[in-house]
Amino acid sequence: VCHCSKSCVLNESAMRGCLCFVVCAVTSVAAAEEPKFVNPLVAEYGAIAPQPDAAEQPRKGMKIVFDITSEAKPEEVLKGLESAARYLNLNAQAGRAPGDVRLALVLHGTATKGALNDSAYASKTGAVKNPNLALVRELKKHGVEVFVCGQSLARNKFALSEVAAEFTVAASAMTVNANKQQDGYAYISVH
Repeated sequence: VCHCSKSCVLNESAMRGCLCFVVCAVTSVAAAEEPKFVNPLVAEYGAIAPQPDAAEQPRKGMKIVFDITSEAKPEEVLKGLESAARYLNLNAQAGRAPGDVRLALVLHGTATKGALNDSAYASKTGAVKNPNLALVRELKKHGVEVFVCGQSLARNKFALSEVAAEFTVAASAMTVNANKQQDGYAYISVH
């Protein structure tokens, strides 16, 4: 029996009941299933947890421009590229074909480095190769347009010859974003 104050009188039976409740609660949380992640279209990137009964499922005919500005660690894929893969996987899980959606990606700012070919990337980062290129090739197989900002290339002193063949050099990220929005694309900023 606890006698820590006049209002606190717990007997042994009550304490056992509380302890049993806590153990049961912890056990049920631990027994909850871990979400299962899948990659229905873009293998190895952009894994999703299927949510077939959730609201706001992907719609056919969507057009989106991803504005990708933040860099990753040299051996990691850019978060914005991973997000584009995730969007394609969400669409595939919802029964949509890759052609049911149009995506455009533009790298600029500190993400610009992600558009360099393997040798240039290695010399600028110390990594063995550019980890973004395999994902970019996969995205392009599914019809995704991939741009890099020409202004960011110049400001970072990256030569056009250092840009990976998978990328299209645009006049600027601003023009890609403005032109695509004028063409009816939704804008998603990935920092």
